[in-house]
Amino acid sequence: MVTLQRTTVVTGEPEPKMEEERLCEDLTILSSDSDNDSSTDSAVKHLRGRWELASVLNFFNVFGPLVSEKLKFTAEEIEMGLIESNATNAQLHIALLKGIPPVNKTLDDANAWITVLCKKLAPWWPWIAKDEIPITVNKGEEISEYQGLDCINRLKILKALCELRVQQDDARSYIQENTKEGDWDSSLRKRKLGGDGKKTLYWFDGNDIQGYRLYREVNGISKKNAGSDLSCLSWETEATNLDEFQRVARELSSSKASSLAATGQMIETEAIPVVEKYHKKRERAKKKKMKQEMVVNVNFSRPLRTTRSCRNHMPATYTFDEYDKMISDAVEETKETNGDEVEGRDQQSASLDSNYKSTEVEAAEIHNDGDKENEINKEDAEPKEEFGAKNRLRQRVTRNSAIC
Repeated sequence: MVTLQRTTVVTGEPEPKMEEERLCEDLTILSSDSDNDSSTDSAVKHLRGRWELASVLNFFNVFGPLVSEKLKFTAEEIEMGLIESNATNAQLHIALLKGIPPVNKTLDDANAWITVLCKKLAPWWPWIAKDEIPITVNKGEEISEYQGLDCINRLKILKALCELRVQQDDARSYIQENTKEGDWDSSLRKRKLGGDGKKTLYWFDGNDIQGYRLYREVNGISKKNAGSDLSCLSWETEATNLDEFQRVARELSSSKASSLAATGQMIETEAIPVVEKYHKKRERAKKKKMKQEMVVNVNFSRPLRTTRSCRNHMPATYTFDEYDKMISDAVEETKETNGDEVEGRDQQSASLDSNYKSTEVEAAEIHNDGDKENEINKEDAEPKEEFGAKNRLRQRVTRNSAIC
């Protein structure tokens, strides 16, 4: 112990090195976390600039009950699933693949849905998507290839799968059941809030489970050749929460263009009240969840207490055999209790008699002892009396001699 103290005191060099190494490790961890956050933010920004994301979210908004009633993910969770390729992303693809016959039995196995996905999309890809398919079946290598894809290609694959799911018969019947002729205000359509009247339109879409978003549609014209014009549509996510909705409404309301100012007023009157209600609901749900977690933590932190064991209730039976058995058991129990009571009374009377006799014997013995003591006292008293008489005679003789 002394040598250790001397080495640490005399040298004093390892401690600064240790501190420097720890600081370097902390800085690397912080830098890696910041890099991950920045990469995630950039990926989210890229996703929200794609029209495919708005289409996918609208698909789950409309056909969510048909795909699966258990899938209740927010738009942010779907985005993170595409970026990280996590369990949320797997559940979405598996639920969609189960609605496209024939259904493969290995869908629930780990990452087996990727192979099934490639087999389903390969023949239909030219009709439901553009460009080349990002992955194909490759002797199990497609699983690692899918994990290595960027979020944009994963979004394109999910969009193509949603298109294939809509082509099924149950989806068509679902549309017919939920729409009526001439009813254009159904839940199958996005709500157009306005625009500038030329190239820009603003759309409002979402629900209480997924959340609400404001999209901006821009119709740009690019000249590929001198004699041909190609229309380029782009969808961008303008607002995803209450603060962003209010910001967009203020900016549009303050615009000099009357059409944009009217769009801002529409956002304030039509969209913001719905988003505020959804925001309050989410806040209440978060507070409730926090309270429940606090209660659970408090219960775990308290010491365990021994409580009374629960009473076992006999199951109720309604057969005659059981009824007869219960009656016979009750009769036997009453007989046993009556016999025990009689035996107890006999034992009690016997004990009382024995106690009485013992008390009589003790009284007789006490009486005999008293007689013996009286006799002894008498015998002791007789010599005392004789000695007293002799003493009195002596006193008289001495007195008479003195007089003489």
